[in-house]
Amino acid sequence: MTNKRITFGSTPAEFASFGKQAFAYMRPVQSDEMNAKFPQNPQLPSGLDLWGLFGADGEPLALADERQALLDNADELDLMPLARH
Repeated sequence: MTNKRITFGSTPAEFASFGKQAFAYMRPVQSDEMNAKFPQNPQLPSGLDLWGLFGADGEPLALADERQALLDNADELDLMPLARH
């Protein structure tokens, strides 16, 4: 068996952008978490349980109260949604 190394980028920035235009991940989030991590975005009411769609680089793309809405949004953006465990 031959070991092959796959290289996605030679710099940390190149690696971070790998898949940015093709993949997104979904996970449950709370509005308080989003407000704290992304203070530059419009502030959400406290205490909401939401679903978040994030780019491969971790940037938030969309929030919704139902998972299916994010699946539809990912499809509109031509992104393959992945579930984060």
